[in-house]
Amino acid sequence: MKRNIITTMVVLMAVALNAQNAHLKFKGIPIDGEYKAFAQQLVQKGFKQIESSPDGIILTGNFMATPGVMVVVYPDPTSKSVSAVSALVEAGDNWPTIEDKYYDVVATYKEKYGEPSEHVEEFTTDVHNEDFFRKNALHDGQCNYKSLWEVEGGHIVISLAYFQFKYYVVCAYADEQNVKALRKTIIDDI
Repeated sequence: MKRNIITTMVVLMAVALNAQNAHLKFKGIPIDGEYKAFAQQLVQKGFKQIESSPDGIILTGNFMATPGVMVVVYPDPTSKSVSAVSALVEAGDNWPTIEDKYYDVVATYKEKYGEPSEHVEEFTTDVHNEDFFRKNALHDGQCNYKSLWEVEGGHIVISLAYFQFKYYVVCAYADEQNVKALRKTIIDDI
């Protein structure tokens, strides 16, 4: 009996330790290691690299059964390890289509991760309850649609954005360990 209790405790501690060391995954790839190596793993999954700079790597490929989705891999500027990944899913060019795409993506994440820990739908300007003004508010950065999931290894935020003359649903993945390391570097620098 004593042996069973000790064995159970050891197994539980190992599981807990492993959970603390788990990295968030994007497309099944742990968000860990050097950012160029992470991007290369996406290339091996069929993504095409279209731009690379010290600020990140932009790729395109299939995400959520949608071809041509832009994916951005963000590095820690000092260590060059990958700290976050965002997928930008085109959402259309009129408010009802944009909002429907957002709700579809959020529903998919709810199916996988459950209810978000935070959910916001608000405008910081008067939109007169009209679609034209809602779309303009998004264009002008005055629209805050966001759902946040705290998941094993980090957090995922689904939001709306306007970028390069297009409207997107942004699926942003931030690895907790790598973000903490970056934050420590920033704090140590001041």
